[in-house]
Amino acid sequence: MKNTELKTNILYSRVSSSGQSTNTSLTYQSDRLVDYCNKNNISNLTHIQDVDSGGHSNRNGVKQMTHLIGSGIVNTIYITKLDRLYRSVLEGAKFIQLCLDNDVDIQATDEPISTKSPVEMLQINILLSIADFERSNIAIRTSQGKKSTFDSGNRPHGNVPIGYKLSSNGMVIDEEHAPLVDKIFRRYNKHKSLGKVKSYLNNIGATTNRNKPFRRKSIYNILKNPTYAGLISYMGETNKGNHTPIISKRLFTSVNNTLCR
Repeated sequence: MKNTELKTNILYSRVSSSGQSTNTSLTYQSDRLVDYCNKNNISNLTHIQDVDSGGHSNRNGVKQMTHLIGSGIVNTIYITKLDRLYRSVLEGAKFIQLCLDNDVDIQATDEPISTKSPVEMLQINILLSIADFERSNIAIRTSQGKKSTFDSGNRPHGNVPIGYKLSSNGMVIDEEHAPLVDKIFRRYNKHKSLGKVKSYLNNIGATTNRNKPFRRKSIYNILKNPTYAGLISYMGETNKGNHTPIISKRLFTSVNNTLCR
């Protein structure tokens, strides 16, 4: 029997985004875990939380738990459900094996799951497989949704570029910044120099969407963005967009031919 007197019990909760609510919110999970521990006289509690995807192990909370487990000071990790810990079979199995190797138990409060018997370990492997399947389906549906958005002539992803803004009608021209984009293209087409365009923008005090001075890279990204010519791109494909172009396709082609030299 392992000595648990000086060891800590981790209460781990996770959401994919801070906006999650109902029975997956951090508050709900934390309350459920604390209530479980109070009812079962479990003390020496350490709260660890993550706001991140359950599909990978590069989470701050998981890193913290891994360090504590390696230090030999963890007795049990408490979770509400197994998918709060991992949604990947491979990564989940690795973490569970780490726990087993260091005599650390995993106990779920809202599912009959723990690592204390072969039957419960079988249940864990089954649930991890289901979680991994659900994660894959989410990725597929997200990809299909982006492709559908692209096919309809709208930008499927990414931030709205400088010169445009979002409205109820989708992406529309930002009258305040669109002229600046036009000047960037025309100045580069005339001088064939990112450095000269950068100097011009810095001299007039122009800034990016993040209110930072323009750098050669940010100027290059603008010049390479087909959105300004009325086009959209996704996964190597290009399509005509529903938005109004800021520059002509002819100017965009001329600029990009120069950039490729």
